[in-house]
Amino acid sequence: MEKGSSLVDVLIFTFVIIFIILPLFSFVIEMGIIINKSGIIRDAVDLANISAYNAINCNDLSKNQVIISQSRLDKVYRKILAQNLKLDKSLNPKYDSIACSQVSIEELVIYNSGFPLTCERGVEITRPSIHSCIVVPVKPSLFAGMIMKISGKEHMELKLHVDTEIPKNN
Repeated sequence: MEKGSSLVDVLIFTFVIIFIILPLFSFVIEMGIIINKSGIIRDAVDLANISAYNAINCNDLSKNQVIISQSRLDKVYRKILAQNLKLDKSLNPKYDSIACSQVSIEELVIYNSGFPLTCERGVEITRPSIHSCIVVPVKPSLFAGMIMKISGKEHMELKLHVDTEIPKNN
């Protein structure tokens, strides 16, 4: 055995662990964290969509008509979304929020006639529904945070599209 070959073996082993195994492990864990955050946000958005019940005109509902005021829906939706994601009234995150910057609502649409139809994101809708698409900025946890800082970004944006049916008797 040559002198110094064990040193080379140790250096190669260290290189493999630091630059291949740890980043790969970090990537897998980071993806799991992002999928978990996405699920939490999706549930919060779904509950905010269901809050559309609070915006339904009860007199029209008794006639089996789903009529929702867009302005009332916006108000109720923002309130419930803010509570679920721990945001303030302007949709900026509070201390313990999953979001790291202001959440934006890109689309909030009521579908209550003309079925079947397709929403803006290509999903077929066959019943009265609330369609929403929001953008939630989240901070990465591990090596992805360092990579994003190098590229000049502080967070990643999760864009979530949720269509929630409004149950009604037919």
